[in-house]
Order: sequence, then structure tokens, then C-alpha cells
Amino acid sequence: MEKYDVILYDLIQNTETHSTVYADEGEISDEIVLKIMLKNISIIAKSECYLSAYQELRDELLINGFGLKCNSSCINATQSAIIGYIPQIYLVKIGKQALNKDIVSIWDYCDINAFPDTIQQNQYIERWFESLSINSDLSE
Repeated sequence: MEKYDVILYDLIQNTETHSTVYADEGEISDEIVLKIMLKNISIIAKSECYLSAYQELRDELLINGFGLKCNSSCINATQSAIIGYIPQIYLVKIGKQALNKDIVSIWDYCDINAFPDTIQQNQYIERWFESLSINSDLSE
């Protein structure tokens, strides 16, 4: 079981608080299982893919009025199947191919003030994919 120190941002009171996410990264089952305590409530998320588990956890926190100040809360966070089982993601840019230099830790602190949910994040990633095909069409 891994342990990650994170910053929770209270969206109502505009304050930050320290918390800990506990991660079973496939040791007990084939799934990634994430757990965090929030106001004496245990929030648990699980998925076969690390980013999907994170998104489930993040969305539940957003419903409860808290954002996670981590790289994976950025709207441009995505994960490939190759790194799907480890706590790393790509931070991509519209029109640019994802490169190794764009890989960051899911849990590293990110000083953000906008907290998109999974739907918004997936919409951005769809636009990013589309921008890659447009750029490749232009180069032909």
C-alpha cells in the first residue's frame, strides 16, 4: 500500500488542507484502489487504470466540495495504456504530440485554481486528439 500526501482545496471556503491518499496499486487485486478520508467519510475509488481510479476519486471529492491540487486534476491530464498501471500521466497541449518530457506524477502538487471533472477532462482530451489528426493532415 502506497501513501500520497495531497492538498485538498475547499471550494466553498477557499482554503487548503493536507490529506493522504492510500493506494493499493495492484498488490491485492488487479485493480488500482484509492482511498481518502474526508470529514470522517471514507471515499474509495477503483479501476483497472490508474487515471480512471483517480478520476472517480476526484469526482467524488468535487461532489463533496473539494478539489485535489494534483497534476491529474489538470484539464490536460491523460494516460496511455502503456503507463495505465502506474501513477504517471501526460500533461498534453493542443496540437502537440505527447512526449516523455510531458510525463509527470499523478500525485505531485499542482498550483491550480480550476477543478474540472472527468467529463470536462475527457472533452479536452478529445479536442487534443482531434488537433493531432488536423496537424498530421496539414503536414501531408
